[in-house]
Amino acid sequence: MALVAAVTPGQIVAKLNAQRVANGIPGGITLNAQWTAGCQHHVHYEELNGIAWTHQETPGKPGFTKDGQIAGGAGDQSYTSGWEFGNPFENLPLHMATLMAPGLMQLGAYESGRRVCMEIAMGYGRPIASNTLFTYPGNGRTGVVTSQTVHGEWPASPGDVVGLPQGRTTGPTIYVFSVGPWQFQGAFHLSVAKVVGPGGPVAIRVVDPTQHPKIKPYVAPGTFFLIPVSPLRSHAHYTATVTVVGPNDTLTKTWHFTTA
Repeated sequence: MALVAAVTPGQIVAKLNAQRVANGIPGGITLNAQWTAGCQHHVHYEELNGIAWTHQETPGKPGFTKDGQIAGGAGDQSYTSGWEFGNPFENLPLHMATLMAPGLMQLGAYESGRRVCMEIAMGYGRPIASNTLFTYPGNGRTGVVTSQTVHGEWPASPGDVVGLPQGRTTGPTIYVFSVGPWQFQGAFHLSVAKVVGPGGPVAIRVVDPTQHPKIKPYVAPGTFFLIPVSPLRSHAHYTATVTVVGPNDTLTKTWHFTTA
């Protein structure tokens, strides 16, 4: 028998919107009822077939539905915890990049027990009038975690392609989103990326997904990941700076955050 969802779809969207706004990323994401039903059916399919998580459904198996099959293939799946404990995708950087993407406007959401389904593939398209850089964590954020250990991200995690494989503890992933008209006009290049803390410059690995075929299909153009090689200090102030060169513009952003 399926577990009762601990957090309702509406509450999931509210929590995600609040997290985005707290980091200076546009909120206002709405819940798509049809996609939510698909997510519920997909989670039920996983439960009936004893599957922790899957992006696929096989016709003829118990619980198979067409909208569940679409939801499984068009979104993010998690099986470690529900939204009552915070964002269950926090340690899955590719998944977080899709959920924090400034252009996200609507989604389907459902959870049961530890299984979470978020249908998002068709939910993008928020108009952003001018070329802009958004980041996660955002400027002025406090309580930022000092470390991160990625587990179970498929087909690969950003750290996997720069020598920081899953299972290794690093500093928290820092996300850079380049959005606006330039997002659809050509290639991007991250010409400057640095993080400075109380001990001076922080050793980081920069991930440009366009250079790595394993992860390129899963993130929007102009998305970059900065990964501190080692955990950050606790109760410490950090300054990050990036310069993104786009097809018709160059933007620099400097922002600050403090660790927990």
